[in-house]
Amino acid sequence: MRVTKLVIGILMIVYSVWLFIQGLLGGFLGIIAEKNMVAGIIGVLLCGLFMASGIVYVSTENSDGLGGDIAGLAMMIVAGILGIIGGFYAGLIWTGILALVIGIGFFVWHLKTR
Repeated sequence: MRVTKLVIGILMIVYSVWLFIQGLLGGFLGIIAEKNMVAGIIGVLLCGLFMASGIVYVSTENSDGLGGDIAGLAMMIVAGILGIIGGFYAGLIWTGILALVIGIGFFVWHLKTR
């Protein structure tokens, strides 16, 4: 579980950079044709939530407690709801589903191995 949390945390941080660039260029600047301002704002919010969750997962990889997983679950549920709402504006629904799978998956996995 330790290595998985480390790898997923690093990938979430890298993906958050991609979400930031996509939200900034696509939503705010309108470079991508099918984006709008709401999708850009939701993309930047998702970026912050993915970055924070990735940092939490990386920093609590050695922890036996549930604190990091509960914080990650809460942030990923918010990101999932935002992503599903943003899916109506742009293609952010897959990001929302990914957030829910990661958050709920790590929380359940930690409960089962505890």
